[in-house]
Amino acid sequence: MTGPEPVVPDTRLACGRSTAPLVEQVAEGRGGDLDAHQRTCPYCRAALAEFDRLWAPVRAVAADRPQAPGSLVEAALRRVRGAGGETEYGRIDSPLGHTRVAARVVVALARHLATQVPGVEVALGRLAADGHESGGEVVPDVEAGVTGGSTAVQITLAAAYGQDLQALGERIRAVVARGVREVTGLEPVDVTVHVDDVW
Repeated sequence: MTGPEPVVPDTRLACGRSTAPLVEQVAEGRGGDLDAHQRTCPYCRAALAEFDRLWAPVRAVAADRPQAPGSLVEAALRRVRGAGGETEYGRIDSPLGHTRVAARVVVALARHLATQVPGVEVALGRLAADGHESGGEVVPDVEAGVTGGSTAVQITLAAAYGQDLQALGERIRAVVARGVREVTGLEPVDVTVHVDDVW
């Protein structure tokens, strides 16, 4: 689709990447073409998912017409620009206002939810980047990227020996996605589980 060139302020994600190329990637229809960094970065995955969601009206019109109306493109660009401006907070809008949710809230919630899944051993998990410990035991390492109403979560942990690791990963993904959605109102677009060790 051709149209106006997206003009986005140069905002940086927590990983250091600029949001402008991510918006361009989505606008050009390459949102799913992840580079090596994006494949492992929850910040980039959350931003790409949010930008893709916000750009969807332009794609829908373009599918039916050769050129999206300028007003629709401009409205989508304003929404994308707004979402890209707050890279450490998710934003849930309602008729009465909006709620901002910090990435660290998603991290704490995902960490708590993951430790509740049977088969997760927290004693051998890597020390989280924020140095969080619970009762002298190291808790799972969790990162979360949030942009707009989307979040991507990456959890690194140790599993109990003898667990079906694929099934454990699926249980963790389901519990974390449901819990984050219910508690924060954010949409978990990606929950990646890294099993770093067994005990």
